[in-house]
Amino acid sequence: MGRIERFLDELKDMRLDGFLFTFNIDIRYLVGFSGSAGMLWVSPERRVFMTDFRYKTQSEAQVGDKAEIHIISHQKDYLTLIEELELFKGARFVGIDANNVSVAQHKRLVVKFPDVNFIGIENPLKKLRQIKDDGELEKIKRAINIAVEGLKRTIPKLVPGISEKEFAAELEYEMKKLGSERVPFETIVASGYRAAMPHGIASDKTIKKGEMVTVDFGATFEGYASDLTRTYFLGEPDEKFIEVYSTVLRAQNEAIKNMRAGMSGKDIDGIARKVIEDAGYAEFFGHGLGHGIGLVVHDFPRLSPKNEDAIPAGCVVTVEPGIYIPDWGGVRIEDDVWLTGDGAVLLSDKLPRELNDIILHV
Repeated sequence: MGRIERFLDELKDMRLDGFLFTFNIDIRYLVGFSGSAGMLWVSPERRVFMTDFRYKTQSEAQVGDKAEIHIISHQKDYLTLIEELELFKGARFVGIDANNVSVAQHKRLVVKFPDVNFIGIENPLKKLRQIKDDGELEKIKRAINIAVEGLKRTIPKLVPGISEKEFAAELEYEMKKLGSERVPFETIVASGYRAAMPHGIASDKTIKKGEMVTVDFGATFEGYASDLTRTYFLGEPDEKFIEVYSTVLRAQNEAIKNMRAGMSGKDIDGIARKVIEDAGYAEFFGHGLGHGIGLVVHDFPRLSPKNEDAIPAGCVVTVEPGIYIPDWGGVRIEDDVWLTGDGAVLLSDKLPRELNDIILHV
């Protein structure tokens, strides 16, 4: 059964006559279109993709026969085309993406189609997108391997005197050469005291000997992202760094060893959180343990104290415990895993993370 057919089964459960997709990631998931402008109508009777002239050739190549393709123009916008194609004919309840359709867009829909009830649905493809098929899993693996090899090629340049921005640029260049389409998020390089910032985007700060350096990075392959983090130390680390790093690594290892599909996001998060709490660092671990990755880098499901839903088999998630101490620094170790009923499969195992592996003798 194809993706659209699986969604149509969910459409019945939603009691909707059809769904108007406007989020480019959902459109790509359903029909393969990777452009930035378009709408997709899905109902039991029709599948219609609409875009503008810039993407005519691209849509024909990528969408193919998965949906009818229609092009808007200066004289004919999306809503006019929907009316002309009679897409809402006989429809009483039409789903729209509550996270993506603006108030102004909703108003225009209501005015143009007063007989239709537009029902906002949050994350309409959440259940489908979080479970990866074989093709998706292979693309994520490729994105992981590109990122891993890119970092391995760049690590020799992680020496005193290079700036965080320079190192980030070198890493992104290597990943690009290896086939990454783009970086799925702005590369994080945070050294010394800045490593206490979980999202410390690379700055002009010069990296020095005797500092820890957190590198959070990823690659993209055919739309699918990877997301990895390593914390390195330039020189000989002191006892505090060794203690903090060992605690974070132990927390990650415990989570990967014991997590499996069917557990809640809260329970998986709790495995790692307990290790950090028992070590006395509870107040310094303030984010969730991980998140799904796919066509977006922060996808569903979430491994978090707030998520009590069971995590289904087939998800690819990050496992990224961390300890962040203001005015000192921080440590985060992040890997990508595939979750099955039998446990977690570490997909980024080619990137070393033992203490001896991350000490750089400069």
